[in-house]
Amino acid sequence: MKTKTIISIIVVVAVIGGLIWGSKIWSQSIKNSQAKKLEASGDLISMEGIHWHPKLTITIKGEGQVIPNNIGMGMQFAGYPQYDPMMMMTNMHTHDDSGELHWEVMKGPVKKEDVRLSQFFAIWGKKFTSSCIFDYCNGPQGRLTFKVNGQDNQDFENYLVKDKDKIEIIFQ
Repeated sequence: MKTKTIISIIVVVAVIGGLIWGSKIWSQSIKNSQAKKLEASGDLISMEGIHWHPKLTITIKGEGQVIPNNIGMGMQFAGYPQYDPMMMMTNMHTHDDSGELHWEVMKGPVKKEDVRLSQFFAIWGKKFTSSCIFDYCNGPQGRLTFKVNGQDNQDFENYLVKDKDKIEIIFQ
């Protein structure tokens, strides 16, 4: 009787182990298939997630604007698709008012849409387009310019953020 019990236990453990191993292989196969599709479409940024720290400055009529701390942090952001319930923050957030953005997509694959500058402004709840920053829009009151790493850039809200970028939004 003991031998049958031991054999039954071994069979059950082997079946459970096989199911776990098979589900991991199946899951990885799906992930690889998704990544191949993203890569083929040109939409893949990274397979393994990212942890980037670009710097954002906003100047309106010569006055620097504060980018507040804790943008994207806390339960109030739980409705956003980029929200991580374990960390209680979105993939892009601030810890202080220095202008350093934390772009942390911890699980890959990372798509272009995940690193688009407009994502940060959506979470912040502020307007940024090719013609407006906050309530300031191109017209008689001034003109919006956008620079990345000291160079003029025409991508504005569609800019794909990279690690250590120096992003400047200027309304003059």
